[in-house]
Amino acid sequence: MSTMHLISNGQNYSVERQASGLYRVLAGDRLLGFVERAGSVYVALSGSRYNRAVEAGQALSLAAAVALLRTAQPDAQPQPTAALSPVRTLVRVLRSVA
Repeated sequence: MSTMHLISNGQNYSVERQASGLYRVLAGDRLLGFVERAGSVYVALSGSRYNRAVEAGQALSLAAAVALLRTAQPDAQPQPTAALSPVRTLVRVLRSVA
């Protein structure tokens, strides 16, 4: 696991690479959630457990996706997005089967 420090919109974050295309995001000691790369899109997932995290939004950069987690409410209902990527939809289907 590698860790990088990221500054986005004036906020400091620690971003830990968990696996290929999956990042764990912290602000200080507080876990904000995860960012998953799905093709050319970064999907922000709010919550403390990856398998129960809800989508907070999608962005074209890791920094922008991390910033989405700062304002996300972990227990809020997911907001519809313009279009989910086919990879993200497949991940949701696979999670529901498991």
